[in-house]
Amino acid sequence: MKDESFDFDSVPSGYALCFNNSCPLSDQCLRHLAGEHVPTQLTRGASVYPNAYANGKCKHFKQVRIVNAARGFGDILANVRRNDYPAMRQRLLKCVGTGGTFYRYRNGERLLMPEQQDAIRKVFRDFGYDDNVQFNGYVTVYDFS
Repeated sequence: MKDESFDFDSVPSGYALCFNNSCPLSDQCLRHLAGEHVPTQLTRGASVYPNAYANGKCKHFKQVRIVNAARGFGDILANVRRNDYPAMRQRLLKCVGTGGTFYRYRNGERLLMPEQQDAIRKVFRDFGYDDNVQFNGYVTVYDFS
């Protein structure tokens, strides 16, 4: 069943799509949902083969999950005490990745999934900051992670 609100532009590059309409899991699978929305100008790409489904399971099944992703956490870092920042940054690097990846998440260029948000909130709690950490912004998206 095609979801008209689905935006194929949100599908990550190289994400394997499924076109197995006879699969009993297809109505719950994000890969199949994405496959239903392939633009007509795309003619090739990564896909899940029908033989991935065997014995009642699919090796590549991805449950459709819509989440509230956060966009950036630079605003909350602005309130961190100078003495806490180096150690806190090291812990945050473990939550989201090092180097440029850290800055892309901090600046909102990459979205933070709920599990990442929880991990960041825990770091703030561990350093004695308010548990009600609010990120720079939020957006509702399909979870391709």
